[in-house]
Amino acid sequence: MLKKWVPVWIIPVLIVFSIGTVWLRLKIIGTAYLINETNRQIERSRVEQELLQVKLAALRSPRRLELLAKNRFGLGLPKVDRVIHLPKEQTPEAP
Repeated sequence: MLKKWVPVWIIPVLIVFSIGTVWLRLKIIGTAYLINETNRQIERSRVEQELLQVKLAALRSPRRLELLAKNRFGLGLPKVDRVIHLPKEQTPEAP
């Protein structure tokens, strides 16, 4: 009967490869977690930006501005006799 002996140096090499494989897998999982978290932050920022754009549009609304002008500042539409029409400026022709 022929016995096959495993060289002693193979056991430490297998242990090192096993540890390296586990370490590499943990790094991949950590990187995937960071990517997912970053994607969630991007999505939250995009939603927040859309909400802020809607809020800005509401604040710039002509109806809101008209109500502010009337109620807060006491302004109203100008009367016909208060409107002044200025003549257009004549621009000199370029030579």
